[in-house]
Amino acid sequence: MAEQPRKTKPGKFTPPTFSKILESEISGMEGHPLVLEVNVKGTPLPQVQWFREGAPIQNNPAFTADQTGEVCTLVIAEAYPEDSGNYTATAANFYGSQSCQANVTVKGKDDPGYIPPPPASNGPAVLPDTPLPPPPANVQPTSGLLDDLPPPPPEEERKGPDAAVRMQQTRVTDEYHDRLRNPPPVQQEASATGTLKVQEKKAAYVKQSTPVARAARTQARDREDLRGVAEKNYRPNFVQVPEETNAKEGGLVRLDCKVTGLPSPDLVWYREGSPLRQDSNHRMIVRENGVHSLLISQCKASDAGDYTCVSTNKAGQAEFTVTLNILVEAQSVAPTWVQKLKNTTVKEGEHVRIFCTAAGDPVPYAIWKKDGIGLTEKSGYRLGTDGQGTFFLEVDHASKADATWYTCSAHNQAGSIMCTGKIVVQSPWESQKPQQTKIKTPKRYANLPVDMRASHQTKTAMMNESGQAEDL
Repeated sequence: MAEQPRKTKPGKFTPPTFSKILESEISGMEGHPLVLEVNVKGTPLPQVQWFREGAPIQNNPAFTADQTGEVCTLVIAEAYPEDSGNYTATAANFYGSQSCQANVTVKGKDDPGYIPPPPASNGPAVLPDTPLPPPPANVQPTSGLLDDLPPPPPEEERKGPDAAVRMQQTRVTDEYHDRLRNPPPVQQEASATGTLKVQEKKAAYVKQSTPVARAARTQARDREDLRGVAEKNYRPNFVQVPEETNAKEGGLVRLDCKVTGLPSPDLVWYREGSPLRQDSNHRMIVRENGVHSLLISQCKASDAGDYTCVSTNKAGQAEFTVTLNILVEAQSVAPTWVQKLKNTTVKEGEHVRIFCTAAGDPVPYAIWKKDGIGLTEKSGYRLGTDGQGTFFLEVDHASKADATWYTCSAHNQAGSIMCTGKIVVQSPWESQKPQQTKIKTPKRYANLPVDMRASHQTKTAMMNESGQAEDL
């Protein structure tokens, strides 16, 4: 079962959010420094971990990650084309995690538009056009050394992410390289002590640009790729999961979920226990806000079932299951009468019930009318159905007011039909009136002999035809 999102008190604890994210495309040039920066918020303050192509980045001579309050930077001291790739900044605290990504491209020397960095020196050298600082008491003063060379930036400035500090560092470095490109004549009278101090001072600037330093950074980068680095991991936790979903056949369905964890978890979708593969009707996407979505277009009945999403990283695993129902619309059948209303006679004050039955798909519903006016339960009549197409109307104590025509119409989405029936209510005196009976008398010639009766009937018939006979 998936873990439920942790509930937090409003205003006290908040998951990480970025107030400044990485640009989607970042470019640099070989030999130049490159800085990636994000601003993060959250309570407690999230910690930011940097990744390149999914692998964590640790501080080394090539990469320096720093976090000062909400500002987090990743500095590549000297970028190379092999540093190109996808970089991710993941901010995490106990209440969640958030990530942003950038595609970094470093142009090489052979790429169009390449600008070479300032030339680097193989080692420190004495710049003799400036004086040295005062020597120790046991050392004689000398002249011609670089006292006007700007001092190295303070440690806090070198680490700080502020853009103004970085601009100052760049300006100082450019001034230094300008002096390297146009050195004045070297004065040889500098003492060994003075030369040593200048070398130390200059080394603060050039130590990152020498071939030896470059080789050290390359070796460090290789070591980071080969060895495992201890890091803090958070197991996946779903903070948003979809609910049971109903969809019409042929429609579009989107199942959204959001998961936290460090490193960023991988998600796999399953349907009824089988891995779900992407195709023209099934797509898996990730939006910028970290929401993962499974999109199913042109839903079919075969898409119905239980869908399970499994999220995994090196710290653990989490999953949830959601049910998708596909509503298949059957072809409708218009109502037809199985039995219509019949005229019914009842004594006044007695119970009366009339009913009819209709068939159709879906099962029809009924509307009753009395003399063309619609009836409801409040009209004093009991209206009902058995749910299978039989509809009835009942009156507990029939009165003359109930004696009239009634109409029942059956409806569904495919059509409607109607039928009518009459209720006749008799008064007590009408029901007790004796019935009149006919008394049959024998015919006038019943007592005559058969031969005489036949002769007389023949003669009478002949006289009637001629119009001359009289009635006996």
